[in-house]
Amino acid sequence: MQTGRFTYSRSGEPHLRRRLEILSRHPEIRQLQGYDTRTVWITLAVVVAQLALAALVAREVHALQGGWSWALLGLAAYLPGAILNHWLAMTVHETSHNLALATPAQNKALALFANFPIVFPMAMTFHRYHIPHHTYLGVDTRDTDLPLPREVGFIGNSRVLKFAWLLFYMIVYAVRGLFFISAPDRLELLNIATQTVATAVIWIAMGPIAVLYLAFSTFFGMSLHPVAAHFIHEHYIFSPGQETYSYYGPLNRVTYNVGYHNEHHDFMNVPGRRLPELHRIAREYYEPLASHRSWTYVLWRFIMDPGISLANRIVRTESDFRRGAEEARSEWRARAAGT
Repeated sequence: MQTGRFTYSRSGEPHLRRRLEILSRHPEIRQLQGYDTRTVWITLAVVVAQLALAALVAREVHALQGGWSWALLGLAAYLPGAILNHWLAMTVHETSHNLALATPAQNKALALFANFPIVFPMAMTFHRYHIPHHTYLGVDTRDTDLPLPREVGFIGNSRVLKFAWLLFYMIVYAVRGLFFISAPDRLELLNIATQTVATAVIWIAMGPIAVLYLAFSTFFGMSLHPVAAHFIHEHYIFSPGQETYSYYGPLNRVTYNVGYHNEHHDFMNVPGRRLPELHRIAREYYEPLASHRSWTYVLWRFIMDPGISLANRIVRTESDFRRGAEEARSEWRARAAGT
């Protein structure tokens, strides 16, 4: 049924049912689960590249004068910088699912390291609050990815306000988190401490311009930028009745295939590098679904289409969520018993 805010569904989230069906037909998918240590080496390379670029930008900005120095800083932060820092944020995402290394502690350590060029201490907070998005997908007040009612009401379908909402999405996301957040735990405090030290070292070694470049890279990489379009493509309704969408374009190469989002929600224990293989094995389930080929077009359509607003989300009550999950498991048990 349609409401003034969201599209409410009486059914459970779709991923558990599809996961059980896929596993019944393709049990070999279990072999894709685990972790992928290539994430460590990619992260190391991206951190080194971003810090080297920060030093280069700081040197060149000092050599220029006036508006040209700010133009260089902005272009460098928006073009390579945003992609690199967003890539590191996707390392944090991979490690929140323990997909990079063998143990949770090792994954957390890698996330802390990936956080260094991002400037803002976000890794352990993301680890703490991301999994409920999977556990309670679409559950109003439990899914940390859902916009707040005041966001929906204020932004509406205004093109100007949707543009501004995307431009400042990093700030919006941080403020939204305040409605879910509780006192920081010891890992979040550790994140703040290590990030403070890392930022101080960068400031001393490279200067304040380098830190400013990194901060702008994070801002752009989490807002109005093609690599950040997955924040929109993943769960905003682009096809009636479909809750989650995948993107099969080239920017998956710099995001650990986060675009394969139906696949990720169906099997969140499969590392990003193996999601295309998962799609290939179970293509009869994924190819009929609506999907995206361009993240730039996702941003354009979200802003320009008056029929799309922040209310274009499917939500459910927690009781309907739990009932749907139990129904899916009961059907699967009955089918397995019959087989």
